[in-house]
Amino acid sequence: MRMNKLLCNMRLRAPSMESVFKFSSAAVLLFVPCYFGYMSQPTEMGLVILAGALGLAFSNLDKLSEFSGAGFSAKMKDQIQAVVEKETEATPYPNSEGEATQASPVEKAVLKALSSPKYTWRTLSGISKDAGYNEAEVWPALVKLVGNKFIQTANKNKTGEMIWALTNEGRHLADRNA
Repeated sequence: MRMNKLLCNMRLRAPSMESVFKFSSAAVLLFVPCYFGYMSQPTEMGLVILAGALGLAFSNLDKLSEFSGAGFSAKMKDQIQAVVEKETEATPYPNSEGEATQASPVEKAVLKALSSPKYTWRTLSGISKDAGYNEAEVWPALVKLVGNKFIQTANKNKTGEMIWALTNEGRHLADRNA
C-alpha cells in the first residue's frame, strides 16, 4: 500500500534528448574503455574515449568556446554569434549617423568588404583585396573600427590568423555608407 502511494506521488517525466545524449556519452566515456582495457585492447579503448569526449563536447556546443584534442579543434561561440548577427534583421541605431560622416575612405571600403554577403569572417588579405587598399593601409582602419565596436575579431583555429566580422552596429554603418 505504501509503495503504491509513493509511486502515485512521483512525477514521471520523459528525459530530454540532450540529457539522454549526455548520459550516453558519459557511459561510453567511463564504462566501455574499462571493458576494452580488461580485454587488453588499448586501440579500441582509446577510440572509445575519443568518441565519448567528442560526444560530451558536442552536447555542450552552446557553452563551448574552444575544444581541441586528438587532431580536432573547435572554437564556436564567437563565430556562431557573428553568423546569427549577420542573418538577423538589423536594429536601428540613430546615434551612428555622426560616425557615418566621419569614416575615412579606407574605413568605408573596409566596411563594404566586410559586408559582402559571401563571407561572415574575413582575413586581412581578403579585406584588403576587396577594399582595394594594401594591408598596411587597412590595418589602422581595422583597429579603429574594432575600437568603435563596428567590427569584432577572432582567431582562425589552425593558423591562429586574425579574422574580422561586422557587428550589428558595423552592419548598420556599412548600410548607411552604401
